[in-house]
Amino acid sequence: MAKEKKSIMVIDDHPIIHDGLHMLLSSEPDMEVNAFAASATEAMDKLECGLPDLAIIDLSMGDADGSYLIQRIHAVYPDLKILVYTMSEERLFAVRTALAGAMGYVMKTTPPDLLKKAIRNVLAGQLSFTPAIMERIEQKGGIRMADSRSLLDTLSNREMDIFKLLGEGLDSVAIGDKLKISRNTVDTHRINIKNKLNLPSGKALERLAFKTLQQQKLP
Repeated sequence: MAKEKKSIMVIDDHPIIHDGLHMLLSSEPDMEVNAFAASATEAMDKLECGLPDLAIIDLSMGDADGSYLIQRIHAVYPDLKILVYTMSEERLFAVRTALAGAMGYVMKTTPPDLLKKAIRNVLAGQLSFTPAIMERIEQKGGIRMADSRSLLDTLSNREMDIFKLLGEGLDSVAIGDKLKISRNTVDTHRINIKNKLNLPSGKALERLAFKTLQQQKLP
């Protein structure tokens, strides 16, 4: 029985990159490109419908900074593996993307065989950065700054109370009753929490709150 291929989403606003990666990987026995997004907005919408095993992301997106998009995706889908594939200079941007949640960084000038190797490394849960970039990442304390736990540390005590209650499935009215504050105040806090966590929607906030509570990451 044939082994199931790993699924890959390409997030890049250049159709030629979509087509090129699809052709490059179409004959590979262990992976395939089966989803595309040409913008950050489209990417978040498609991820709502189903997660691939790997997202390959360019840093030069028309509607969003690539590092910011990586941080948003990593906050909502912390288990999704991310590889940067870009023309942006590695020595300027690779550490930033690593701290945002990417597991690898490949320049678009890289030979195809090395790109395939990087993809397989990341799919296997391994980091794929040059030794020089890895040294700089380690100097900054490792890849940890953009995980959901670190982002939660930016919330105030009241915001954390509301985040926990969202994870328990309470709506704004029920949260207001429990904390003895108005629904409008709860909704204002929800907006602030969503913005602090770089989340695209209220639904994404509720999903992250539930997942975080289930993983018992909250004190």
